[in-house]
Amino acid sequence: MKFKILYVEDNNPETIKQELSYVFDVTSYDPTTFEHVIAHIRNHDIDLLLLDFRLTSKEAIYDAPTLAQTIRTQHETLNHKDLPIVLISTEENISGYYSDYTSQDLFDFAITKKELLENVEKYSTRFRELIRAYSKISVVNANPNLNLLELLNVPELLRAGFNKRILELLASDKNSSDVYMASDFILNHIVIPSGVLISEHILLARLGVSDKSEGWSKLKSKFEQYKYTGVFSESYDRWWFQGVEQWWLEISPDAPYLKSLKASEKKFILESELGENNLKVAEKSEHSSSDYFWTICSENKTPLDPIDGFEVNKIIEPWEDKEYFSIAAATELDPQEFLKKVTALAGKRFIEMIKDN
Repeated sequence: MKFKILYVEDNNPETIKQELSYVFDVTSYDPTTFEHVIAHIRNHDIDLLLLDFRLTSKEAIYDAPTLAQTIRTQHETLNHKDLPIVLISTEENISGYYSDYTSQDLFDFAITKKELLENVEKYSTRFRELIRAYSKISVVNANPNLNLLELLNVPELLRAGFNKRILELLASDKNSSDVYMASDFILNHIVIPSGVLISEHILLARLGVSDKSEGWSKLKSKFEQYKYTGVFSESYDRWWFQGVEQWWLEISPDAPYLKSLKASEKKFILESELGENNLKVAEKSEHSSSDYFWTICSENKTPLDPIDGFEVNKIIEPWEDKEYFSIAAATELDPQEFLKKVTALAGKRFIEMIKDN
């Protein structure tokens, strides 16, 4: 059975409706009054709500955030629904609008119509994952004997050392009583950011290996038991970094700390201990000086030692890793826009670097 999407759009919805209909049962709705839209959402079986940002009817003027606020508010017993709400717009600066509304806990994410039509398969998977996550979270939150931790499928070997603060927040009243909040916490503070889970790009960087290595697939298979398999794992390839560290300790007891080794040293250990001879060492990006790689450039995903990076100005949880721009990326971006994206200290460093050159 196909999941059901309601697409609320006051312009022509047919192109997007047609593209999504290969995977979903999509119904479009041309909004009239605010009350009629809310009644339609309330009275129909919907798995995901896709809302055009600006909705202007002949009888009233309102927008997607106003609708989302009514649906999300739990004390609005009659109108409240636990379902994913995705914001969509023709406006290219939708991410700017979205950042304003994330603090109000309204949307699961935002996307332009152009992005959706160019990446239908990618976003269809994200829609599907959101729907499944909401369903699973609803079941857990309705059962006092279940815990949201179970949705992460943490390997048994790693459970004893799992981050205590994350455990507390997963069990908090906020996440155990609100499906949207729990979904948002898991997706945006556990799955997507580097921290307890890491992406393939960061796994490569921390192992000192180039993604152009012929032997990468074989090496990557050795971490299969530490591959993330919980909610949203279809959309995001992630690995439990604690497991990767344990694996490294087993193969390299004499040099157990990945962070203290150069990329070339890590490649040498991998080759000598595993008999691999078709790995390429990860290389520094232009202008970088260190190959003690631990992260990646936020802009171009190249391996990076944080000492060579400019820290992104972003509020993160204690278990999340800081993000950085490489020097190469910094010099390619518009200086004024770049300075808005980094911390004051990083910006000062960047200005001094420009003056010196």
